[in-house]
Amino acid sequence: MATNTALHADDITQLGFVALQNYLKNKPIDQVATERPLLKALMAKKKSWGGGKENIVEQIRTGYGNYFEWFGDGSKNTSETVGYNTRDTVRQAYFPWNSAHDGFTFSEDYLLGNGILIGDSQSPRNSGDASLVQLTNVFNEAMEVLRLGFEKVLDQSLHLDGTVALGGNPGTITKTLNGLDFLVSFDPRSGIVGGLNRATVGNEYWRNNFDTGSGLNTFGTTSPTGYAGAALLAPMHTMWRECQKNGGSPDFILCGTDFIKSFEIAADAKESRYAVQPGSSSTPWNMDPSLEIKDSGTFTGLFFQGLPLIWDPVFDDLDAMPAPTAGDVDSSNGTTVAWKKRCYFLNTKHLHLRPIEGNDMIARKPPRAHTSYNYYWGMTWRGGLTANRMNCHGAIMATGA
Repeated sequence: MATNTALHADDITQLGFVALQNYLKNKPIDQVATERPLLKALMAKKKSWGGGKENIVEQIRTGYGNYFEWFGDGSKNTSETVGYNTRDTVRQAYFPWNSAHDGFTFSEDYLLGNGILIGDSQSPRNSGDASLVQLTNVFNEAMEVLRLGFEKVLDQSLHLDGTVALGGNPGTITKTLNGLDFLVSFDPRSGIVGGLNRATVGNEYWRNNFDTGSGLNTFGTTSPTGYAGAALLAPMHTMWRECQKNGGSPDFILCGTDFIKSFEIAADAKESRYAVQPGSSSTPWNMDPSLEIKDSGTFTGLFFQGLPLIWDPVFDDLDAMPAPTAGDVDSSNGTTVAWKKRCYFLNTKHLHLRPIEGNDMIARKPPRAHTSYNYYWGMTWRGGLTANRMNCHGAIMATGA
């Protein structure tokens, strides 16, 4: 017959903490559902850093500082003077790191209502104790929704530009992570990113490529429409070449629903090589193996330059949210691009999720307040999203028709 021994109040906190630690270890946050492809891709190639500084620092090369010259007169006379110069080719980009928390609490009344006895005296327990078994059941559900909720808000934040605070208790905007919309913009002609002003002459290298329907890196209107159908492929190829010459080929293509619709129309009007059945011997597959999500619900069966077009359902969710998440609204000119109409060419060798070492999804057990009979558990993450090259990424827009 199962016993039902009262659990010591201090043990409640420790048992919950150990359970949460084991849960995160055996089912860690980076094993995310494939319906969150951006978070999955960034987690697959995350690079932790040691902390101890106000910002995450990325070293960026801005040029070669060449002093190349030909010398000699062709008569084997090599005594001609040559010159030397000093090289100043490296800059530092500074990206802020942010802290994220989620947690849950149980009151003693709630625990007692679930058949968990609590006392302040130590009593021997066994694994079949009814209170211990029921505590495990209560924790399993709490830990599952904690993980799923954390994934959801972290993923949404990684999409946005840092001007929107999300979550049930979002806090202030100044505490929010700067995400993809901040780094890879639909109007990167201005703004300070990583401490470098994109508007400054000479800093053009720090701008990503963009096209909202007016041509590569050409700003047309604050209410752009993008490309429709068969007109989409040529500017995609143009942007691809521009990204490729500035850091290698993109390895991740992320799209919204409307963009995929336009691409499907373009593919039907052109060549079947843009749509290949997955698993066939002719399937092009140039994606980094760590990013592959061929069998996921976000795999479209469409390809461009050997890469699959990955559908991101979160784009649709962001458009359904109240402003300013509904589209990229640039504060300097009011440019708005609906998320469903977007496609990103990303090079994950130059786009990094940087959790602070020892602070990547860790279990927490805050002390009990002496003024209440409540127990607390949580998880925290600290880090940021950084880039060490911008002109190898691109953002392009389609109409959805």
